[in-house]
Amino acid sequence: MKKTTSIILIAAFIISLVAIVILSRNWIKSEKEYSTLKNSYEQALLSGKGAPLHIRDTIYDTVAGTVTYMYNPIQTEKPVTNYVSKGLADTLARALGVATEKIDRLQSELVSIKGKGKGERYIDTITKTKWLAMKDPVFDVKINLENDSIYTGATIALDRAYAPYKKNIFSRYEYRSVIRARDPRVTISNLYDVNKVPKSPRWGISFIGGPVVTPKGLSYGVGLGLTYDIISF
Repeated sequence: MKKTTSIILIAAFIISLVAIVILSRNWIKSEKEYSTLKNSYEQALLSGKGAPLHIRDTIYDTVAGTVTYMYNPIQTEKPVTNYVSKGLADTLARALGVATEKIDRLQSELVSIKGKGKGERYIDTITKTKWLAMKDPVFDVKINLENDSIYTGATIALDRAYAPYKKNIFSRYEYRSVIRARDPRVTISNLYDVNKVPKSPRWGISFIGGPVVTPKGLSYGVGLGLTYDIISF
């Protein structure tokens, strides 16, 4: 019995050691990627202005006629206005009628589109006015050929989605976001998306139950105690 118990203890120790090594390597890799991205924003802040987010992927769907931009919004426990220029933060705070530190989420992007097309001439049957018009999914342009007046319009539809993402069981949760434009000519730049999240507590009370390996063999038990998370995911 003692020999069997020793083998079980040694096996449990080896398995625990391997698990700790794997966990540590994945945690270090995840932290390194996170720190690299965080440092790039911190350096931009030191220069006196926030840095736009990096767009991870741009996906063109030729069948649906859309373009999708994928990016990682910033999740921070600090004020969201720390990650954008002071001018942008102040402008949005004034629009809300609140102090800048009260903003919990801040989004901004520059949307642009360029297009061209051939106009069609026609005569209004009622007013007998001659017109030159161009229509497409975004642009609506009409020119009065009698007095050279130009009437313009544009409709740009944007769709957003947010979802939690985790590379593996060892990495921290992060959010991925997409902006889809219903026209592949749309370009999105100067993208900001900052969200304030509550600080995760490390202290807690845990209840543990199940089999326990002891020098006398396997046993069962339960426990209640105060815990502190050394590594948070």
